[in-house]
Amino acid sequence: MKTPFGLLDTSAPESRRVGAALAAGLVAGLSSGAIKMAWEAWLPPRTPDREVPPVTLLKEQGADPDSLTYSYNGNDVPWGVLSIHFGFSVVTVAAYSVLAEYFPKVRLWGGAAYGLGAWLVAHELVLPKQGLTPAAKDLPVEEHVSEALGHVVWMWEAELVRHGVRAALTGAPDAETRRAALGKLGTTAQAGAKQVLAAVKRR
Repeated sequence: MKTPFGLLDTSAPESRRVGAALAAGLVAGLSSGAIKMAWEAWLPPRTPDREVPPVTLLKEQGADPDSLTYSYNGNDVPWGVLSIHFGFSVVTVAAYSVLAEYFPKVRLWGGAAYGLGAWLVAHELVLPKQGLTPAAKDLPVEEHVSEALGHVVWMWEAELVRHGVRAALTGAPDAETRRAALGKLGTTAQAGAKQVLAAVKRR
């Protein structure tokens, strides 16, 4: 099926590896969740007087975030908050990975387009609507910048891991439309022909 700019063009069914994509998405979701945490340590999106959304969500559900911890090396680790953070990352990236099997353009800009979409939906619409953050218009510019760029970096890393794990599991290239696959095959054939001609001329 062809759509404007190829955004919703579907892949050739025989090129899909949904099981491997799901496994790759789970791995990528965990690794990219750690990247997002590191990003927020460099560019904190929230002012010091505000709680992170997972803490607010736990409190709204009647849970005490301070009790949902475990001790490691003398440190209290908030497993409740981390479960929400990594859960969001794993579910969102796994969905991305499976969608990419059917709609190759989901991988646009190395996954950055999907990351920006996740930021707009989650941080600009859903979280404010649920009362977990102030309205988008009331958020500081620094928060918009940190979250937008953070979601781009998050999905860049996720795409790199997804691609690598999928390739390792299947030994096959990413799912593509037949037109795209033929185009790549043609480009490879042209490059090979040029190398052969160059070798012949050197003799």
